[in-house]
Amino acid sequence: MATKISLSLLLAVTSISSLNLLANTLQKPYSFGAHIASGGAEFNGSEADGDGVVQVYGFYNYDFTQNFAIEVGLNVGVDVDEWDCYEDRHDDWHCTTANHDSLFGVGVDDVEYSNLVAAIKGVLPLTNRNSLYGKVGAQFYEYELRSNRHLLFEGDGVGLYLALGWQYEWDMGLGMSAGFERYEMGSLETTVANVGISYNF
Repeated sequence: MATKISLSLLLAVTSISSLNLLANTLQKPYSFGAHIASGGAEFNGSEADGDGVVQVYGFYNYDFTQNFAIEVGLNVGVDVDEWDCYEDRHDDWHCTTANHDSLFGVGVDDVEYSNLVAAIKGVLPLTNRNSLYGKVGAQFYEYELRSNRHLLFEGDGVGLYLALGWQYEWDMGLGMSAGFERYEMGSLETTVANVGISYNF
């Protein structure tokens, strides 16, 4: 009889602790944030140098359980030019782009794209504040590839969005993260590394 009572009491305490942990976690189910990212791009599977891209991503999360959230976000990306700079004899600086070759081997010198993301985010806690995350979802994309301001290629549609990384959150709700993302936009694909900040409330 005492064993049954002890087991029942242990089960009740465990259940209450689990519910309290879930309640405390879900007391702040909303978060928003942003990150910057840089990496490379490919167009039509080109082996030619796609040069670098830089992206800015803003997002909103809603945690519907302790380990899963829905995320919506907006991403904007452009290519990154290399620059040659020199100082003349009058101490004035002059800079010109060092990209003498076209991007992707197709005459492109300007890349712009945007992505509206909807994804499921899974979180694997490591400690009370550290966790790993993974995201999978869809993104509605648009891109334009230009040469001397003349449009050469454009595209829009729905593509795959993937991400994984690490995040850390302080008790005040402020957090930081680092990770990798991949955007598949039909003929254009980007893979980038990012760092960001967030706020949970």
